[in-house]
Amino acid sequence: MKKKLIYSFILIAGLSLAACGGKGKTAESSSSSKNTEKTSQTSKSTSTSTTKSSTSESSTKTSTSSTETKTSESNASVKTESNTPAKQADTVLSQLNTAFSTTHLPQAILTSRTAEYLTAATTSAADQANFRILYYAETSPIEVNDLAVNDLQPIASFEKKNYASNEAAASAVNQIIDNGGNPIDLGYGITGHQQGAAGSTFLSWQEGNWSLVVRASNINGEVADPVAKEAVAYLETAMLPAPQTVGQISLTASTSDSYQTNSVVWQEGAVVYTIQHSDPLQALKMAVSTNQ
Repeated sequence: MKKKLIYSFILIAGLSLAACGGKGKTAESSSSSKNTEKTSQTSKSTSTSTTKSSTSESSTKTSTSSTETKTSESNASVKTESNTPAKQADTVLSQLNTAFSTTHLPQAILTSRTAEYLTAATTSAADQANFRILYYAETSPIEVNDLAVNDLQPIASFEKKNYASNEAAASAVNQIIDNGGNPIDLGYGITGHQQGAAGSTFLSWQEGNWSLVVRASNINGEVADPVAKEAVAYLETAMLPAPQTVGQISLTASTSDSYQTNSVVWQEGAVVYTIQHSDPLQALKMAVSTNQ
């Protein structure tokens, strides 16, 4: 009986120890699971933080790039705005005046009907006695003597040419004096003479050593009077260069695409100066501006 009690006690004690061991393992398992969950949450938190950091860096880079782009655009805008048509004209005329410093060059080239940006092409500046300048009006600035002007249409020209003698120079002016035809009152006490020939009407008059003529196309229905009267009125307040002996001004009644349509030619000693312009009145203004 005593032995049975001892065996029962031992069996109960063994079962109790087994039960305690099971609970410990369960607790350890639960603790391990909780740690795993915490690790997972920490990993998620780290991933979220990394994503936010990456997004922030990307946003910063985008902002910086946008700022750099705006700055670049702003600088380009300033460069474009800084080279205005007026500044371009001043630069071109200054370069020409420096290159051909022994000659009074024209300073008034552009008109309200031409493009805004002036440029030019010249013959060699090494020959100061004989040279030619072609003037261009463009929609954007082009440097003097840039090869791009080879494909462009000039609006005006200036030429200086030396001859062997004063007589040869005077002859080269090819002055025309024609007092025939119908008299036309041009105002300011000046009378012109008009007559027709070969589909055109010519209106001529003289002012000092200058002989002037306006040609009008009868075919195109042009009339010479308005341009002639406008020229006379302009020259009442503006002074042309004084020819030593002769000067010839030949104008057309309409504006042309060809810069050779209107010309102002005069002689100073053995030198002949020639101005040509697509606009008749601007040809006169070019010549007047050589006195500036």
